[in-house]
Amino acid sequence: MRRLDEEIREVRVPSEALARWALETQVAGQEATYGALAFLMHTEHSAATLLPVPKVLRSEQAVLDPDGFLRQPRGAVEHFRLRTTRAMAWMDLFIFFRERFAEGARRQPPESLYSMAHLFARHEDELEAAVDLIVRECVMAEIEDLLGKTLTYPPMQVLLQRLRDNDPQRSADARRLAAYVLGDLSGTRLWRVRTRLVTTSTRAVLAAKPLLDELERGGFKVDRTRAARGFARRLEEAVAELPGAAALESILHQLAGAESAPAKPSHHTESTYND
Repeated sequence: MRRLDEEIREVRVPSEALARWALETQVAGQEATYGALAFLMHTEHSAATLLPVPKVLRSEQAVLDPDGFLRQPRGAVEHFRLRTTRAMAWMDLFIFFRERFAEGARRQPPESLYSMAHLFARHEDELEAAVDLIVRECVMAEIEDLLGKTLTYPPMQVLLQRLRDNDPQRSADARRLAAYVLGDLSGTRLWRVRTRLVTTSTRAVLAAKPLLDELERGGFKVDRTRAARGFARRLEEAVAELPGAAALESILHQLAGAESAPAKPSHHTESTYND
């Protein structure tokens, strides 16, 4: 049986499918596809170390198996392995595109396209990194879903489908491990998590805008409002899973855009996508 990392690293599509895509896709559309690949490559690379795996390994207790041996949980290690494999898979597709579609790769995307990668690379400590990981699981899932519905580039479609088949479990594991790092949410710790959630989610929406602009420049229609609402919904569900969800009830309403909430970041989210 093939391992998942082998499946996502070895993407193969018929040469005739690539030739047909090149003939049917205008240069602007190819440039937008190239920009999307660059965005995914940079963002996945920057997110590879969001989970502080060494801290998890130090903190988790080994368990005694029926044979009398101590077993160290390996969930964090597997998460890191799969995360780095995902980053390498997008690097491979980026190289593949540049080698075969020189016309589409001639134009360099704007530097603003890499704002999401810069966002996930900046954090002061393990708590902030764990919060950013939760936001990453929500915003990137929505972006990948949007790209899968918008772009027709065959290798990207194949890789996105393979990732989509396994992402629910991987994402659930990532959120669980992030919650383990966050620990008990009370006092100053709770305040810091709330602040970081609002800050990172707002910045993530702003960082997604250049990618959406690139897609529209390539002639693709993008439903920005739907993407914003999808992100807010995913983030609300992720925050609700945290041990201190009851203490985060007000922020849950804000992230969901509840009419009763005095401040509604999800409405701000929609306007940011559409600005």
